[in-house]
Amino acid sequence: MHTTLDFIALHTQDLAAARQYYTEILGFETTAGPPNAAVFTQAGGASLAVREPLPHEARDHLGSGASIWFAVPDADAYHAQVTSAGAQVTQPPQDGPFGRMFSVQTPDGHALTFHQVQQ
Repeated sequence: MHTTLDFIALHTQDLAAARQYYTEILGFETTAGPPNAAVFTQAGGASLAVREPLPHEARDHLGSGASIWFAVPDADAYHAQVTSAGAQVTQPPQDGPFGRMFSVQTPDGHALTFHQVQQ
C-alpha cells in the first residue's frame, strides 16, 4: 500500500516565537488553524525517507530527530534571504544528493534543509 504524507507537526515550547521565526525569518505564510498551532501554507506534496545518517550527523541519537527537506526554486537566493533575516545556518550552500542545498536550525532545535528543485 502506498501512503501520502499529509501533515507534519513540529513541537515547540514557545508558539509565538516559533510563528515569528517561520514567518519573519523563513518567509513561510500562515493559513487557518487551531489556536494552539501555527499552520503554514504549502504548495505541493511531500515525501518521506528513512536514511542512514550522513558523515557529519551524530550517530548516537538515531531515532531522536528528523530531517525535514523543503524544495525551493533557487537555494542560493533563498539562503541569502533567510541569512539576512537572521537564520542560523548549520550547513552552508553546497551541492548535495538532490541538487544545491543548505540547512538551518530553528530556535527549537529542528533541522530544516532547503534544496533546489532540479529541472
